[in-house]
Amino acid sequence: MTRAFFPRRIETERLRFEPLTPEATDPFDLYEFVSRDDWRGVATDHMSWFRFDRVDQVATFLDRAAEQRQNRETARYLLRSTEADGDIVGVTAFGPEWEERRAGTGIVLAESYWGREYGLERASAFVELAFERYDLDAFYSTCAADNEPSRRMIEKYVDRYGGRHEGLLRQHSARPSGEVTDQHRFSITRAEYEAATADRETLAFDVEW
Repeated sequence: MTRAFFPRRIETERLRFEPLTPEATDPFDLYEFVSRDDWRGVATDHMSWFRFDRVDQVATFLDRAAEQRQNRETARYLLRSTEADGDIVGVTAFGPEWEERRAGTGIVLAESYWGREYGLERASAFVELAFERYDLDAFYSTCAADNEPSRRMIEKYVDRYGGRHEGLLRQHSARPSGEVTDQHRFSITRAEYEAATADRETLAFDVEW
């Protein structure tokens, strides 16, 4: 079997990452999940483009995600909790920016699963893949200035890998509503990552290519 460019599956201590593609994801199962109140409420306040109103919109999203994966632009994953009987808990993405030699990431978790540090566990896998597998020089993430849950989650994994808060980027990101938000930006450089992981094992999770 030809090795995939992005992992076909990642499994950490409590999470399983499955590709968000028409082949791997049932659009009706995903539509049922994104129709829940704990998804359509505060969980997607800052990412309203993940509020799908029809199952055909979910199918189109999966088609686009497959195209991005094929073009080596972004790898999107469905997140399932292995400690919650494999229930869907959210979606995430790993987005390399090859010319800039860096990668970014994003995540949306249903509110019912907040507070379990799933976001931290997921980010650690992506950080280590960025530096160990893809030989990139930086990893970054942003969050809206008033998104405190995301900021706390990002601060935890950035601190774990020796990174830093770069500052507040004003008038940075447009929303579907037309609002333009200020965004906090955090980053980890290769030197910071290597210093932080010098005395511990990395890639300590299962990856299927």
